[in-house]
Amino acid sequence: MAWKMNKVKPLQGEIWLFDPELTKGNEIGKKIRPGIIISHNLMNSGPSGLVFIVPLTSVKKGIESHVKIDPPLGGLSVQSFALCEQMRAISKVRLVKKFGTIKSLLHLNEIRSWLLDFTNLDPFSD
Repeated sequence: MAWKMNKVKPLQGEIWLFDPELTKGNEIGKKIRPGIIISHNLMNSGPSGLVFIVPLTSVKKGIESHVKIDPPLGGLSVQSFALCEQMRAISKVRLVKKFGTIKSLLHLNEIRSWLLDFTNLDPFSD
């Protein structure tokens, strides 16, 4: 992959194909896959060149934190699952192609809820 500045301006809730290589251990990877941009738009257009993304898979594993997204939401053609436990920061140069946008607050809030649970960053929790 050529490492150059990517001029794309992804927005929160958009689904993009991204290149996850090089990965280690149980990190999802091995192929270009879709993911939901979850970082704030100010970060997405900021100087770091990074976005936070939650990878998607079409494989149903029965894990409660995998948020189901049915097509045609976000431009998806197959039922997919947001792997909330796999959230990661990536360089925008890893973004390959925009699929569409998840406009459903139900799905975005469910993902947000899982991320808050995993990180315990909710100021109102114990």
